[in-house]
Amino acid sequence: MIWPVLGAGLGALVLCLLAAPLGRRLGIIDLPDGARKRHPRPTPMTGGITIAAPVLAVLAVLVANGPFAPFHALVAITLAAFLGLGLFDDRKHLRPAFRLVFSTLLAVAVLWAAPTEQVSFFRFSFADVAVFLDGGWGILFSVLCLVGLQNAVNMADGRNGLAMGMMLIWTLLLIAYAPPHLQPVLAAMAAALCVTVAFNLRGVLFLGDSGCYGLSIAIGVMAIYVYGTEFPDLYADTVALWFLLPIADAIRLMLFRMMDGRSPFSPDSDHLHHILERWMPWRWGLLLYLLAVAGPAAVALARPAMTIPLAAAVMIVYCGVVLAAHWDPSLRRLRLRLPRA
Repeated sequence: MIWPVLGAGLGALVLCLLAAPLGRRLGIIDLPDGARKRHPRPTPMTGGITIAAPVLAVLAVLVANGPFAPFHALVAITLAAFLGLGLFDDRKHLRPAFRLVFSTLLAVAVLWAAPTEQVSFFRFSFADVAVFLDGGWGILFSVLCLVGLQNAVNMADGRNGLAMGMMLIWTLLLIAYAPPHLQPVLAAMAAALCVTVAFNLRGVLFLGDSGCYGLSIAIGVMAIYVYGTEFPDLYADTVALWFLLPIADAIRLMLFRMMDGRSPFSPDSDHLHHILERWMPWRWGLLLYLLAVAGPAAVALARPAMTIPLAAAVMIVYCGVVLAAHWDPSLRRLRLRLPRA
């Protein structure tokens, strides 16, 4: 576990320091426009490459020297493929419909090539009998999960530290359950995330679509694998709780946009992180958002039987925040006076 952490951390540090020239070389510099993009200066969108490159290096070593080479190769190919799709999107700005089609086709290809990466059953903390997915329902549900997570992370990637912070939380949760042959990959990802998020919080670089796509799908694939191999200790509803908040926010946004006669992928400023930022300085909003993701998951880690009540509590608080922001004009303008962190 030491060499993946040190190697990935050092590799990520070097790439972070080279973010500006790397971004110019690849043509992925995000320019402020004074409207939706309000960052103060042109910023390279190289965070995904910074995190993925060291992880791919660790995977390459494991493929060449380990007994689980097929699985490690699958994770590497999936990460590289979606990283490439996101990089192309960063450069060419694909239409949302094309992006969705390409992502879905890639996810289907991955799951078709590796049937063991499909969700084939549900084992819940509140039931003694597992529910099996027969026929093509397993691959359909798995594709929905992977593409849904990708879009949820992409929608949440609107403020510094948020998407990377959630990915770090999910990676640490997976480490708690993962079998030994997956631990080095997750440790490398955690180390690279820790280094890169420090630069992201300072506004030095952004995650970019390459990072949103590649890392979210890789985390999703590894989550399916860990659930499938560690199901005696890891329940389906526990995994769902990990990703509940950003996915619930993405579903709400898409439904509300369609009800308003807009595309479900049209941009707006109604995300949960926008609401929190209107109410308080973002450093506190970021802390609350990440605590809402990590806190219930940590409790469920120790007390799996509490998963459903925790999920219900998360949704009640989330719905309360959204309703307050939409229905009370005074709360729309509320700005809490919190001390600077």
